[in-house]
Amino acid sequence: MPRSFRLKIALFSALLAGVALAGFAALALWQIRAEKVARIDGEIHSLVQREVAAPHTAEAWARLESASRWIFGATGSADTLLLAAERDGGVLFRSSTWPEQVDANRLPWPPAGAATLPGRAGAQQPRPAQAGAPGRETNAVLPAPVVITSVAGYRVGVASSGESRLALAVNLGVIDAEMAAVRTAFLLAAPLALALIGTGAWFLSNRALKPIQGLTETIRAVSSKGLDQRIALDQGDREFEALIRVFNAMLERLERSFTQASRFSADAAHELKTPLAILQGQIERAIQEAEDGSTAQARFTGILDEVRRLSGISSKLLLLSQSDAGRLRLHTTPFDLSAALADLAEDARMLGPALAVSTEIEPGLRVAADAGLLTQVLHNLISNAIKYNVAGGWVRISAAGTPTRIEVVVANASAAIPEPARPRLFERFYRADPAHGRAVEGVGLGLSVSREIARAHGGDLELRDSPAGEVRFAFYLPAA
Repeated sequence: MPRSFRLKIALFSALLAGVALAGFAALALWQIRAEKVARIDGEIHSLVQREVAAPHTAEAWARLESASRWIFGATGSADTLLLAAERDGGVLFRSSTWPEQVDANRLPWPPAGAATLPGRAGAQQPRPAQAGAPGRETNAVLPAPVVITSVAGYRVGVASSGESRLALAVNLGVIDAEMAAVRTAFLLAAPLALALIGTGAWFLSNRALKPIQGLTETIRAVSSKGLDQRIALDQGDREFEALIRVFNAMLERLERSFTQASRFSADAAHELKTPLAILQGQIERAIQEAEDGSTAQARFTGILDEVRRLSGISSKLLLLSQSDAGRLRLHTTPFDLSAALADLAEDARMLGPALAVSTEIEPGLRVAADAGLLTQVLHNLISNAIKYNVAGGWVRISAAGTPTRIEVVVANASAAIPEPARPRLFERFYRADPAHGRAVEGVGLGLSVSREIARAHGGDLELRDSPAGEVRFAFYLPAA
């Protein structure tokens, strides 16, 4: 079954049209054949009734046989048959191709008693006298009764008059040949008609589905920067108005909720920024005033780590809220990506002395970017490669450029990421560790923030497929 709704409409329309055409063709063929049989019956009736009472010689019967072929459009000698016999059974004329299976004695011969009306006693007139002549007796001759039936594939008309009987048979194959031509015409016309119907249904369905296409385009345009999109009611048909109203109402609710959530996270991050900075300064002063190596100094140091962690979360939330609202400001300057990666690789060797850190960085890679934010992305990728590594593992940093973009790939040895977790790695506050344990530092915002920064620069960040025991992230930006 095709998954295209337009194709389904076209196919179902063609199917229904095909069924209707088949029914119409069957009815039309039956009606046409019935009309042809009725025409033949009428001609048989007229010919037999006219000729049964007329005296004929053998040559006249032969000429009548030939004329009947022309009358009925027959081509073969066996298509029209003629039998003339006397009342006592004596054959006056019989076609040479008369089939043996048609027994003349078994034909439904009608009685001939009503063939004429006598004018004078004992008198029998072969022709009706002139009517209306004054002073003359009138003799009326009744038409001979005719019986028409089907025998052995023939349409046979029989009549009796006086001392003679006449049978005329027409092969129904004459009709079948004509019907074959009609059927061929139907068969040739049907595919063309179905193709036209299917094509018409395709274009009509396209017109009917325009409101759905409008909904699709609006949904595609809806993002964190386009929740104000709406569909005009006058663009759709009446049947789609309810759907459009519901969709617009849903967008309105989403826009309101998203705006409130974005404003809350931005306000909360902004309001926390100052108190956390003050708290951090006071704790640092308390650490300096406390006795070196004392329990109080150790406690203040632990508290300071948590405050710094909260400050980092607050900064990331503020950046994400700005990105969601489309207000992430970039201070772009020429940025030497090759040099920044080389410096970060040296930092990685110091932070992970047990890891084998290798680089494959193309020299001279420069981009137009916000240096602080871009450094944050690169630092986050490399620090993750160190944190989520294995004992005696490795980190590989590569960067290369094309005329259109520059791509940075950071790969590291790692345990396999569970398949259900891979699509969710960029979700906010999501960590593959379901317990959110503190064995590895982090809150699940780093990848989300990094991807938003990459997209704000016109690039992207994605998890690439990699062999078992390896995790590979690719970060790319437009070339400067």
